[in-house]
Amino acid sequence: MDMTPTLDQLLKQAAELRESLRSRQLSANADRKVPDESIQELKQAGFFRMLQPKSFGGYEHSPQDFYQVAMEVARGCPSTGWVLSVVGVHSWQLALFPEQAQRDVWGDNPDSLISSSYMPCGKVTRVEGGYRLSGHWQFSSGCDHCDWVFVGAVIPPQNEQEPPMLHTFLVPNSDYRIDDDWHTSGLKASGSKGIVIDDVFVPGHRVHSFMDGFLCQSPGHALNDNPIYKLPFGQVFVRAVSAPSIGAAQGAIDLYC
Repeated sequence: MDMTPTLDQLLKQAAELRESLRSRQLSANADRKVPDESIQELKQAGFFRMLQPKSFGGYEHSPQDFYQVAMEVARGCPSTGWVLSVVGVHSWQLALFPEQAQRDVWGDNPDSLISSSYMPCGKVTRVEGGYRLSGHWQFSSGCDHCDWVFVGAVIPPQNEQEPPMLHTFLVPNSDYRIDDDWHTSGLKASGSKGIVIDDVFVPGHRVHSFMDGFLCQSPGHALNDNPIYKLPFGQVFVRAVSAPSIGAAQGAIDLYC
């Protein structure tokens, strides 16, 4: 029996959370991160699982559904909606990785979360079985609540005929530190801090090509055949920042009215 909640059920839960999220805004801004209670409420509601494969406890909702929920959450707290949207979409991208990477993240804990910073500022060296990675990435929203991070880096070509290619590297929180550099006037509670990685090994199965994502030729398709995972990377990810922005604007109108 399929126990996947409907979009109407998820939107109802999001609307019911609005006031509790709003009540924590002052403390969230003071702490410069979304409160642990709010993240726990989002997990219990199943919002982070909306784009997660069913094989790992997810719901496989459409991105359209997910971003409607993110907008509703952002009506109560813009920073919380931002973190839900930006962190929650990573379940969709992880489904594009090889199966072993998905097992690494969700095998023991289907509620594991991933933050990100895709700027291609990492230094990569090819080694047997994978890569050595170093770098300092900024603006990793919600990283305080995440067990893993996606970071961007260009893998150098092996010969002059190959172009340098941008990739996403999946790294556990045991292999990086958070740089507490997020001091802003807006979206204070998004906790969009820096990520520092100092010469760590990343196995080959935890690396995903941006080009594969845009061409819809990702290795994860062998496991996850739902059509949502065959959408172009760019079409899914641009909504991760626009949806909560729209929700925040609606929340401002709510309060004004």
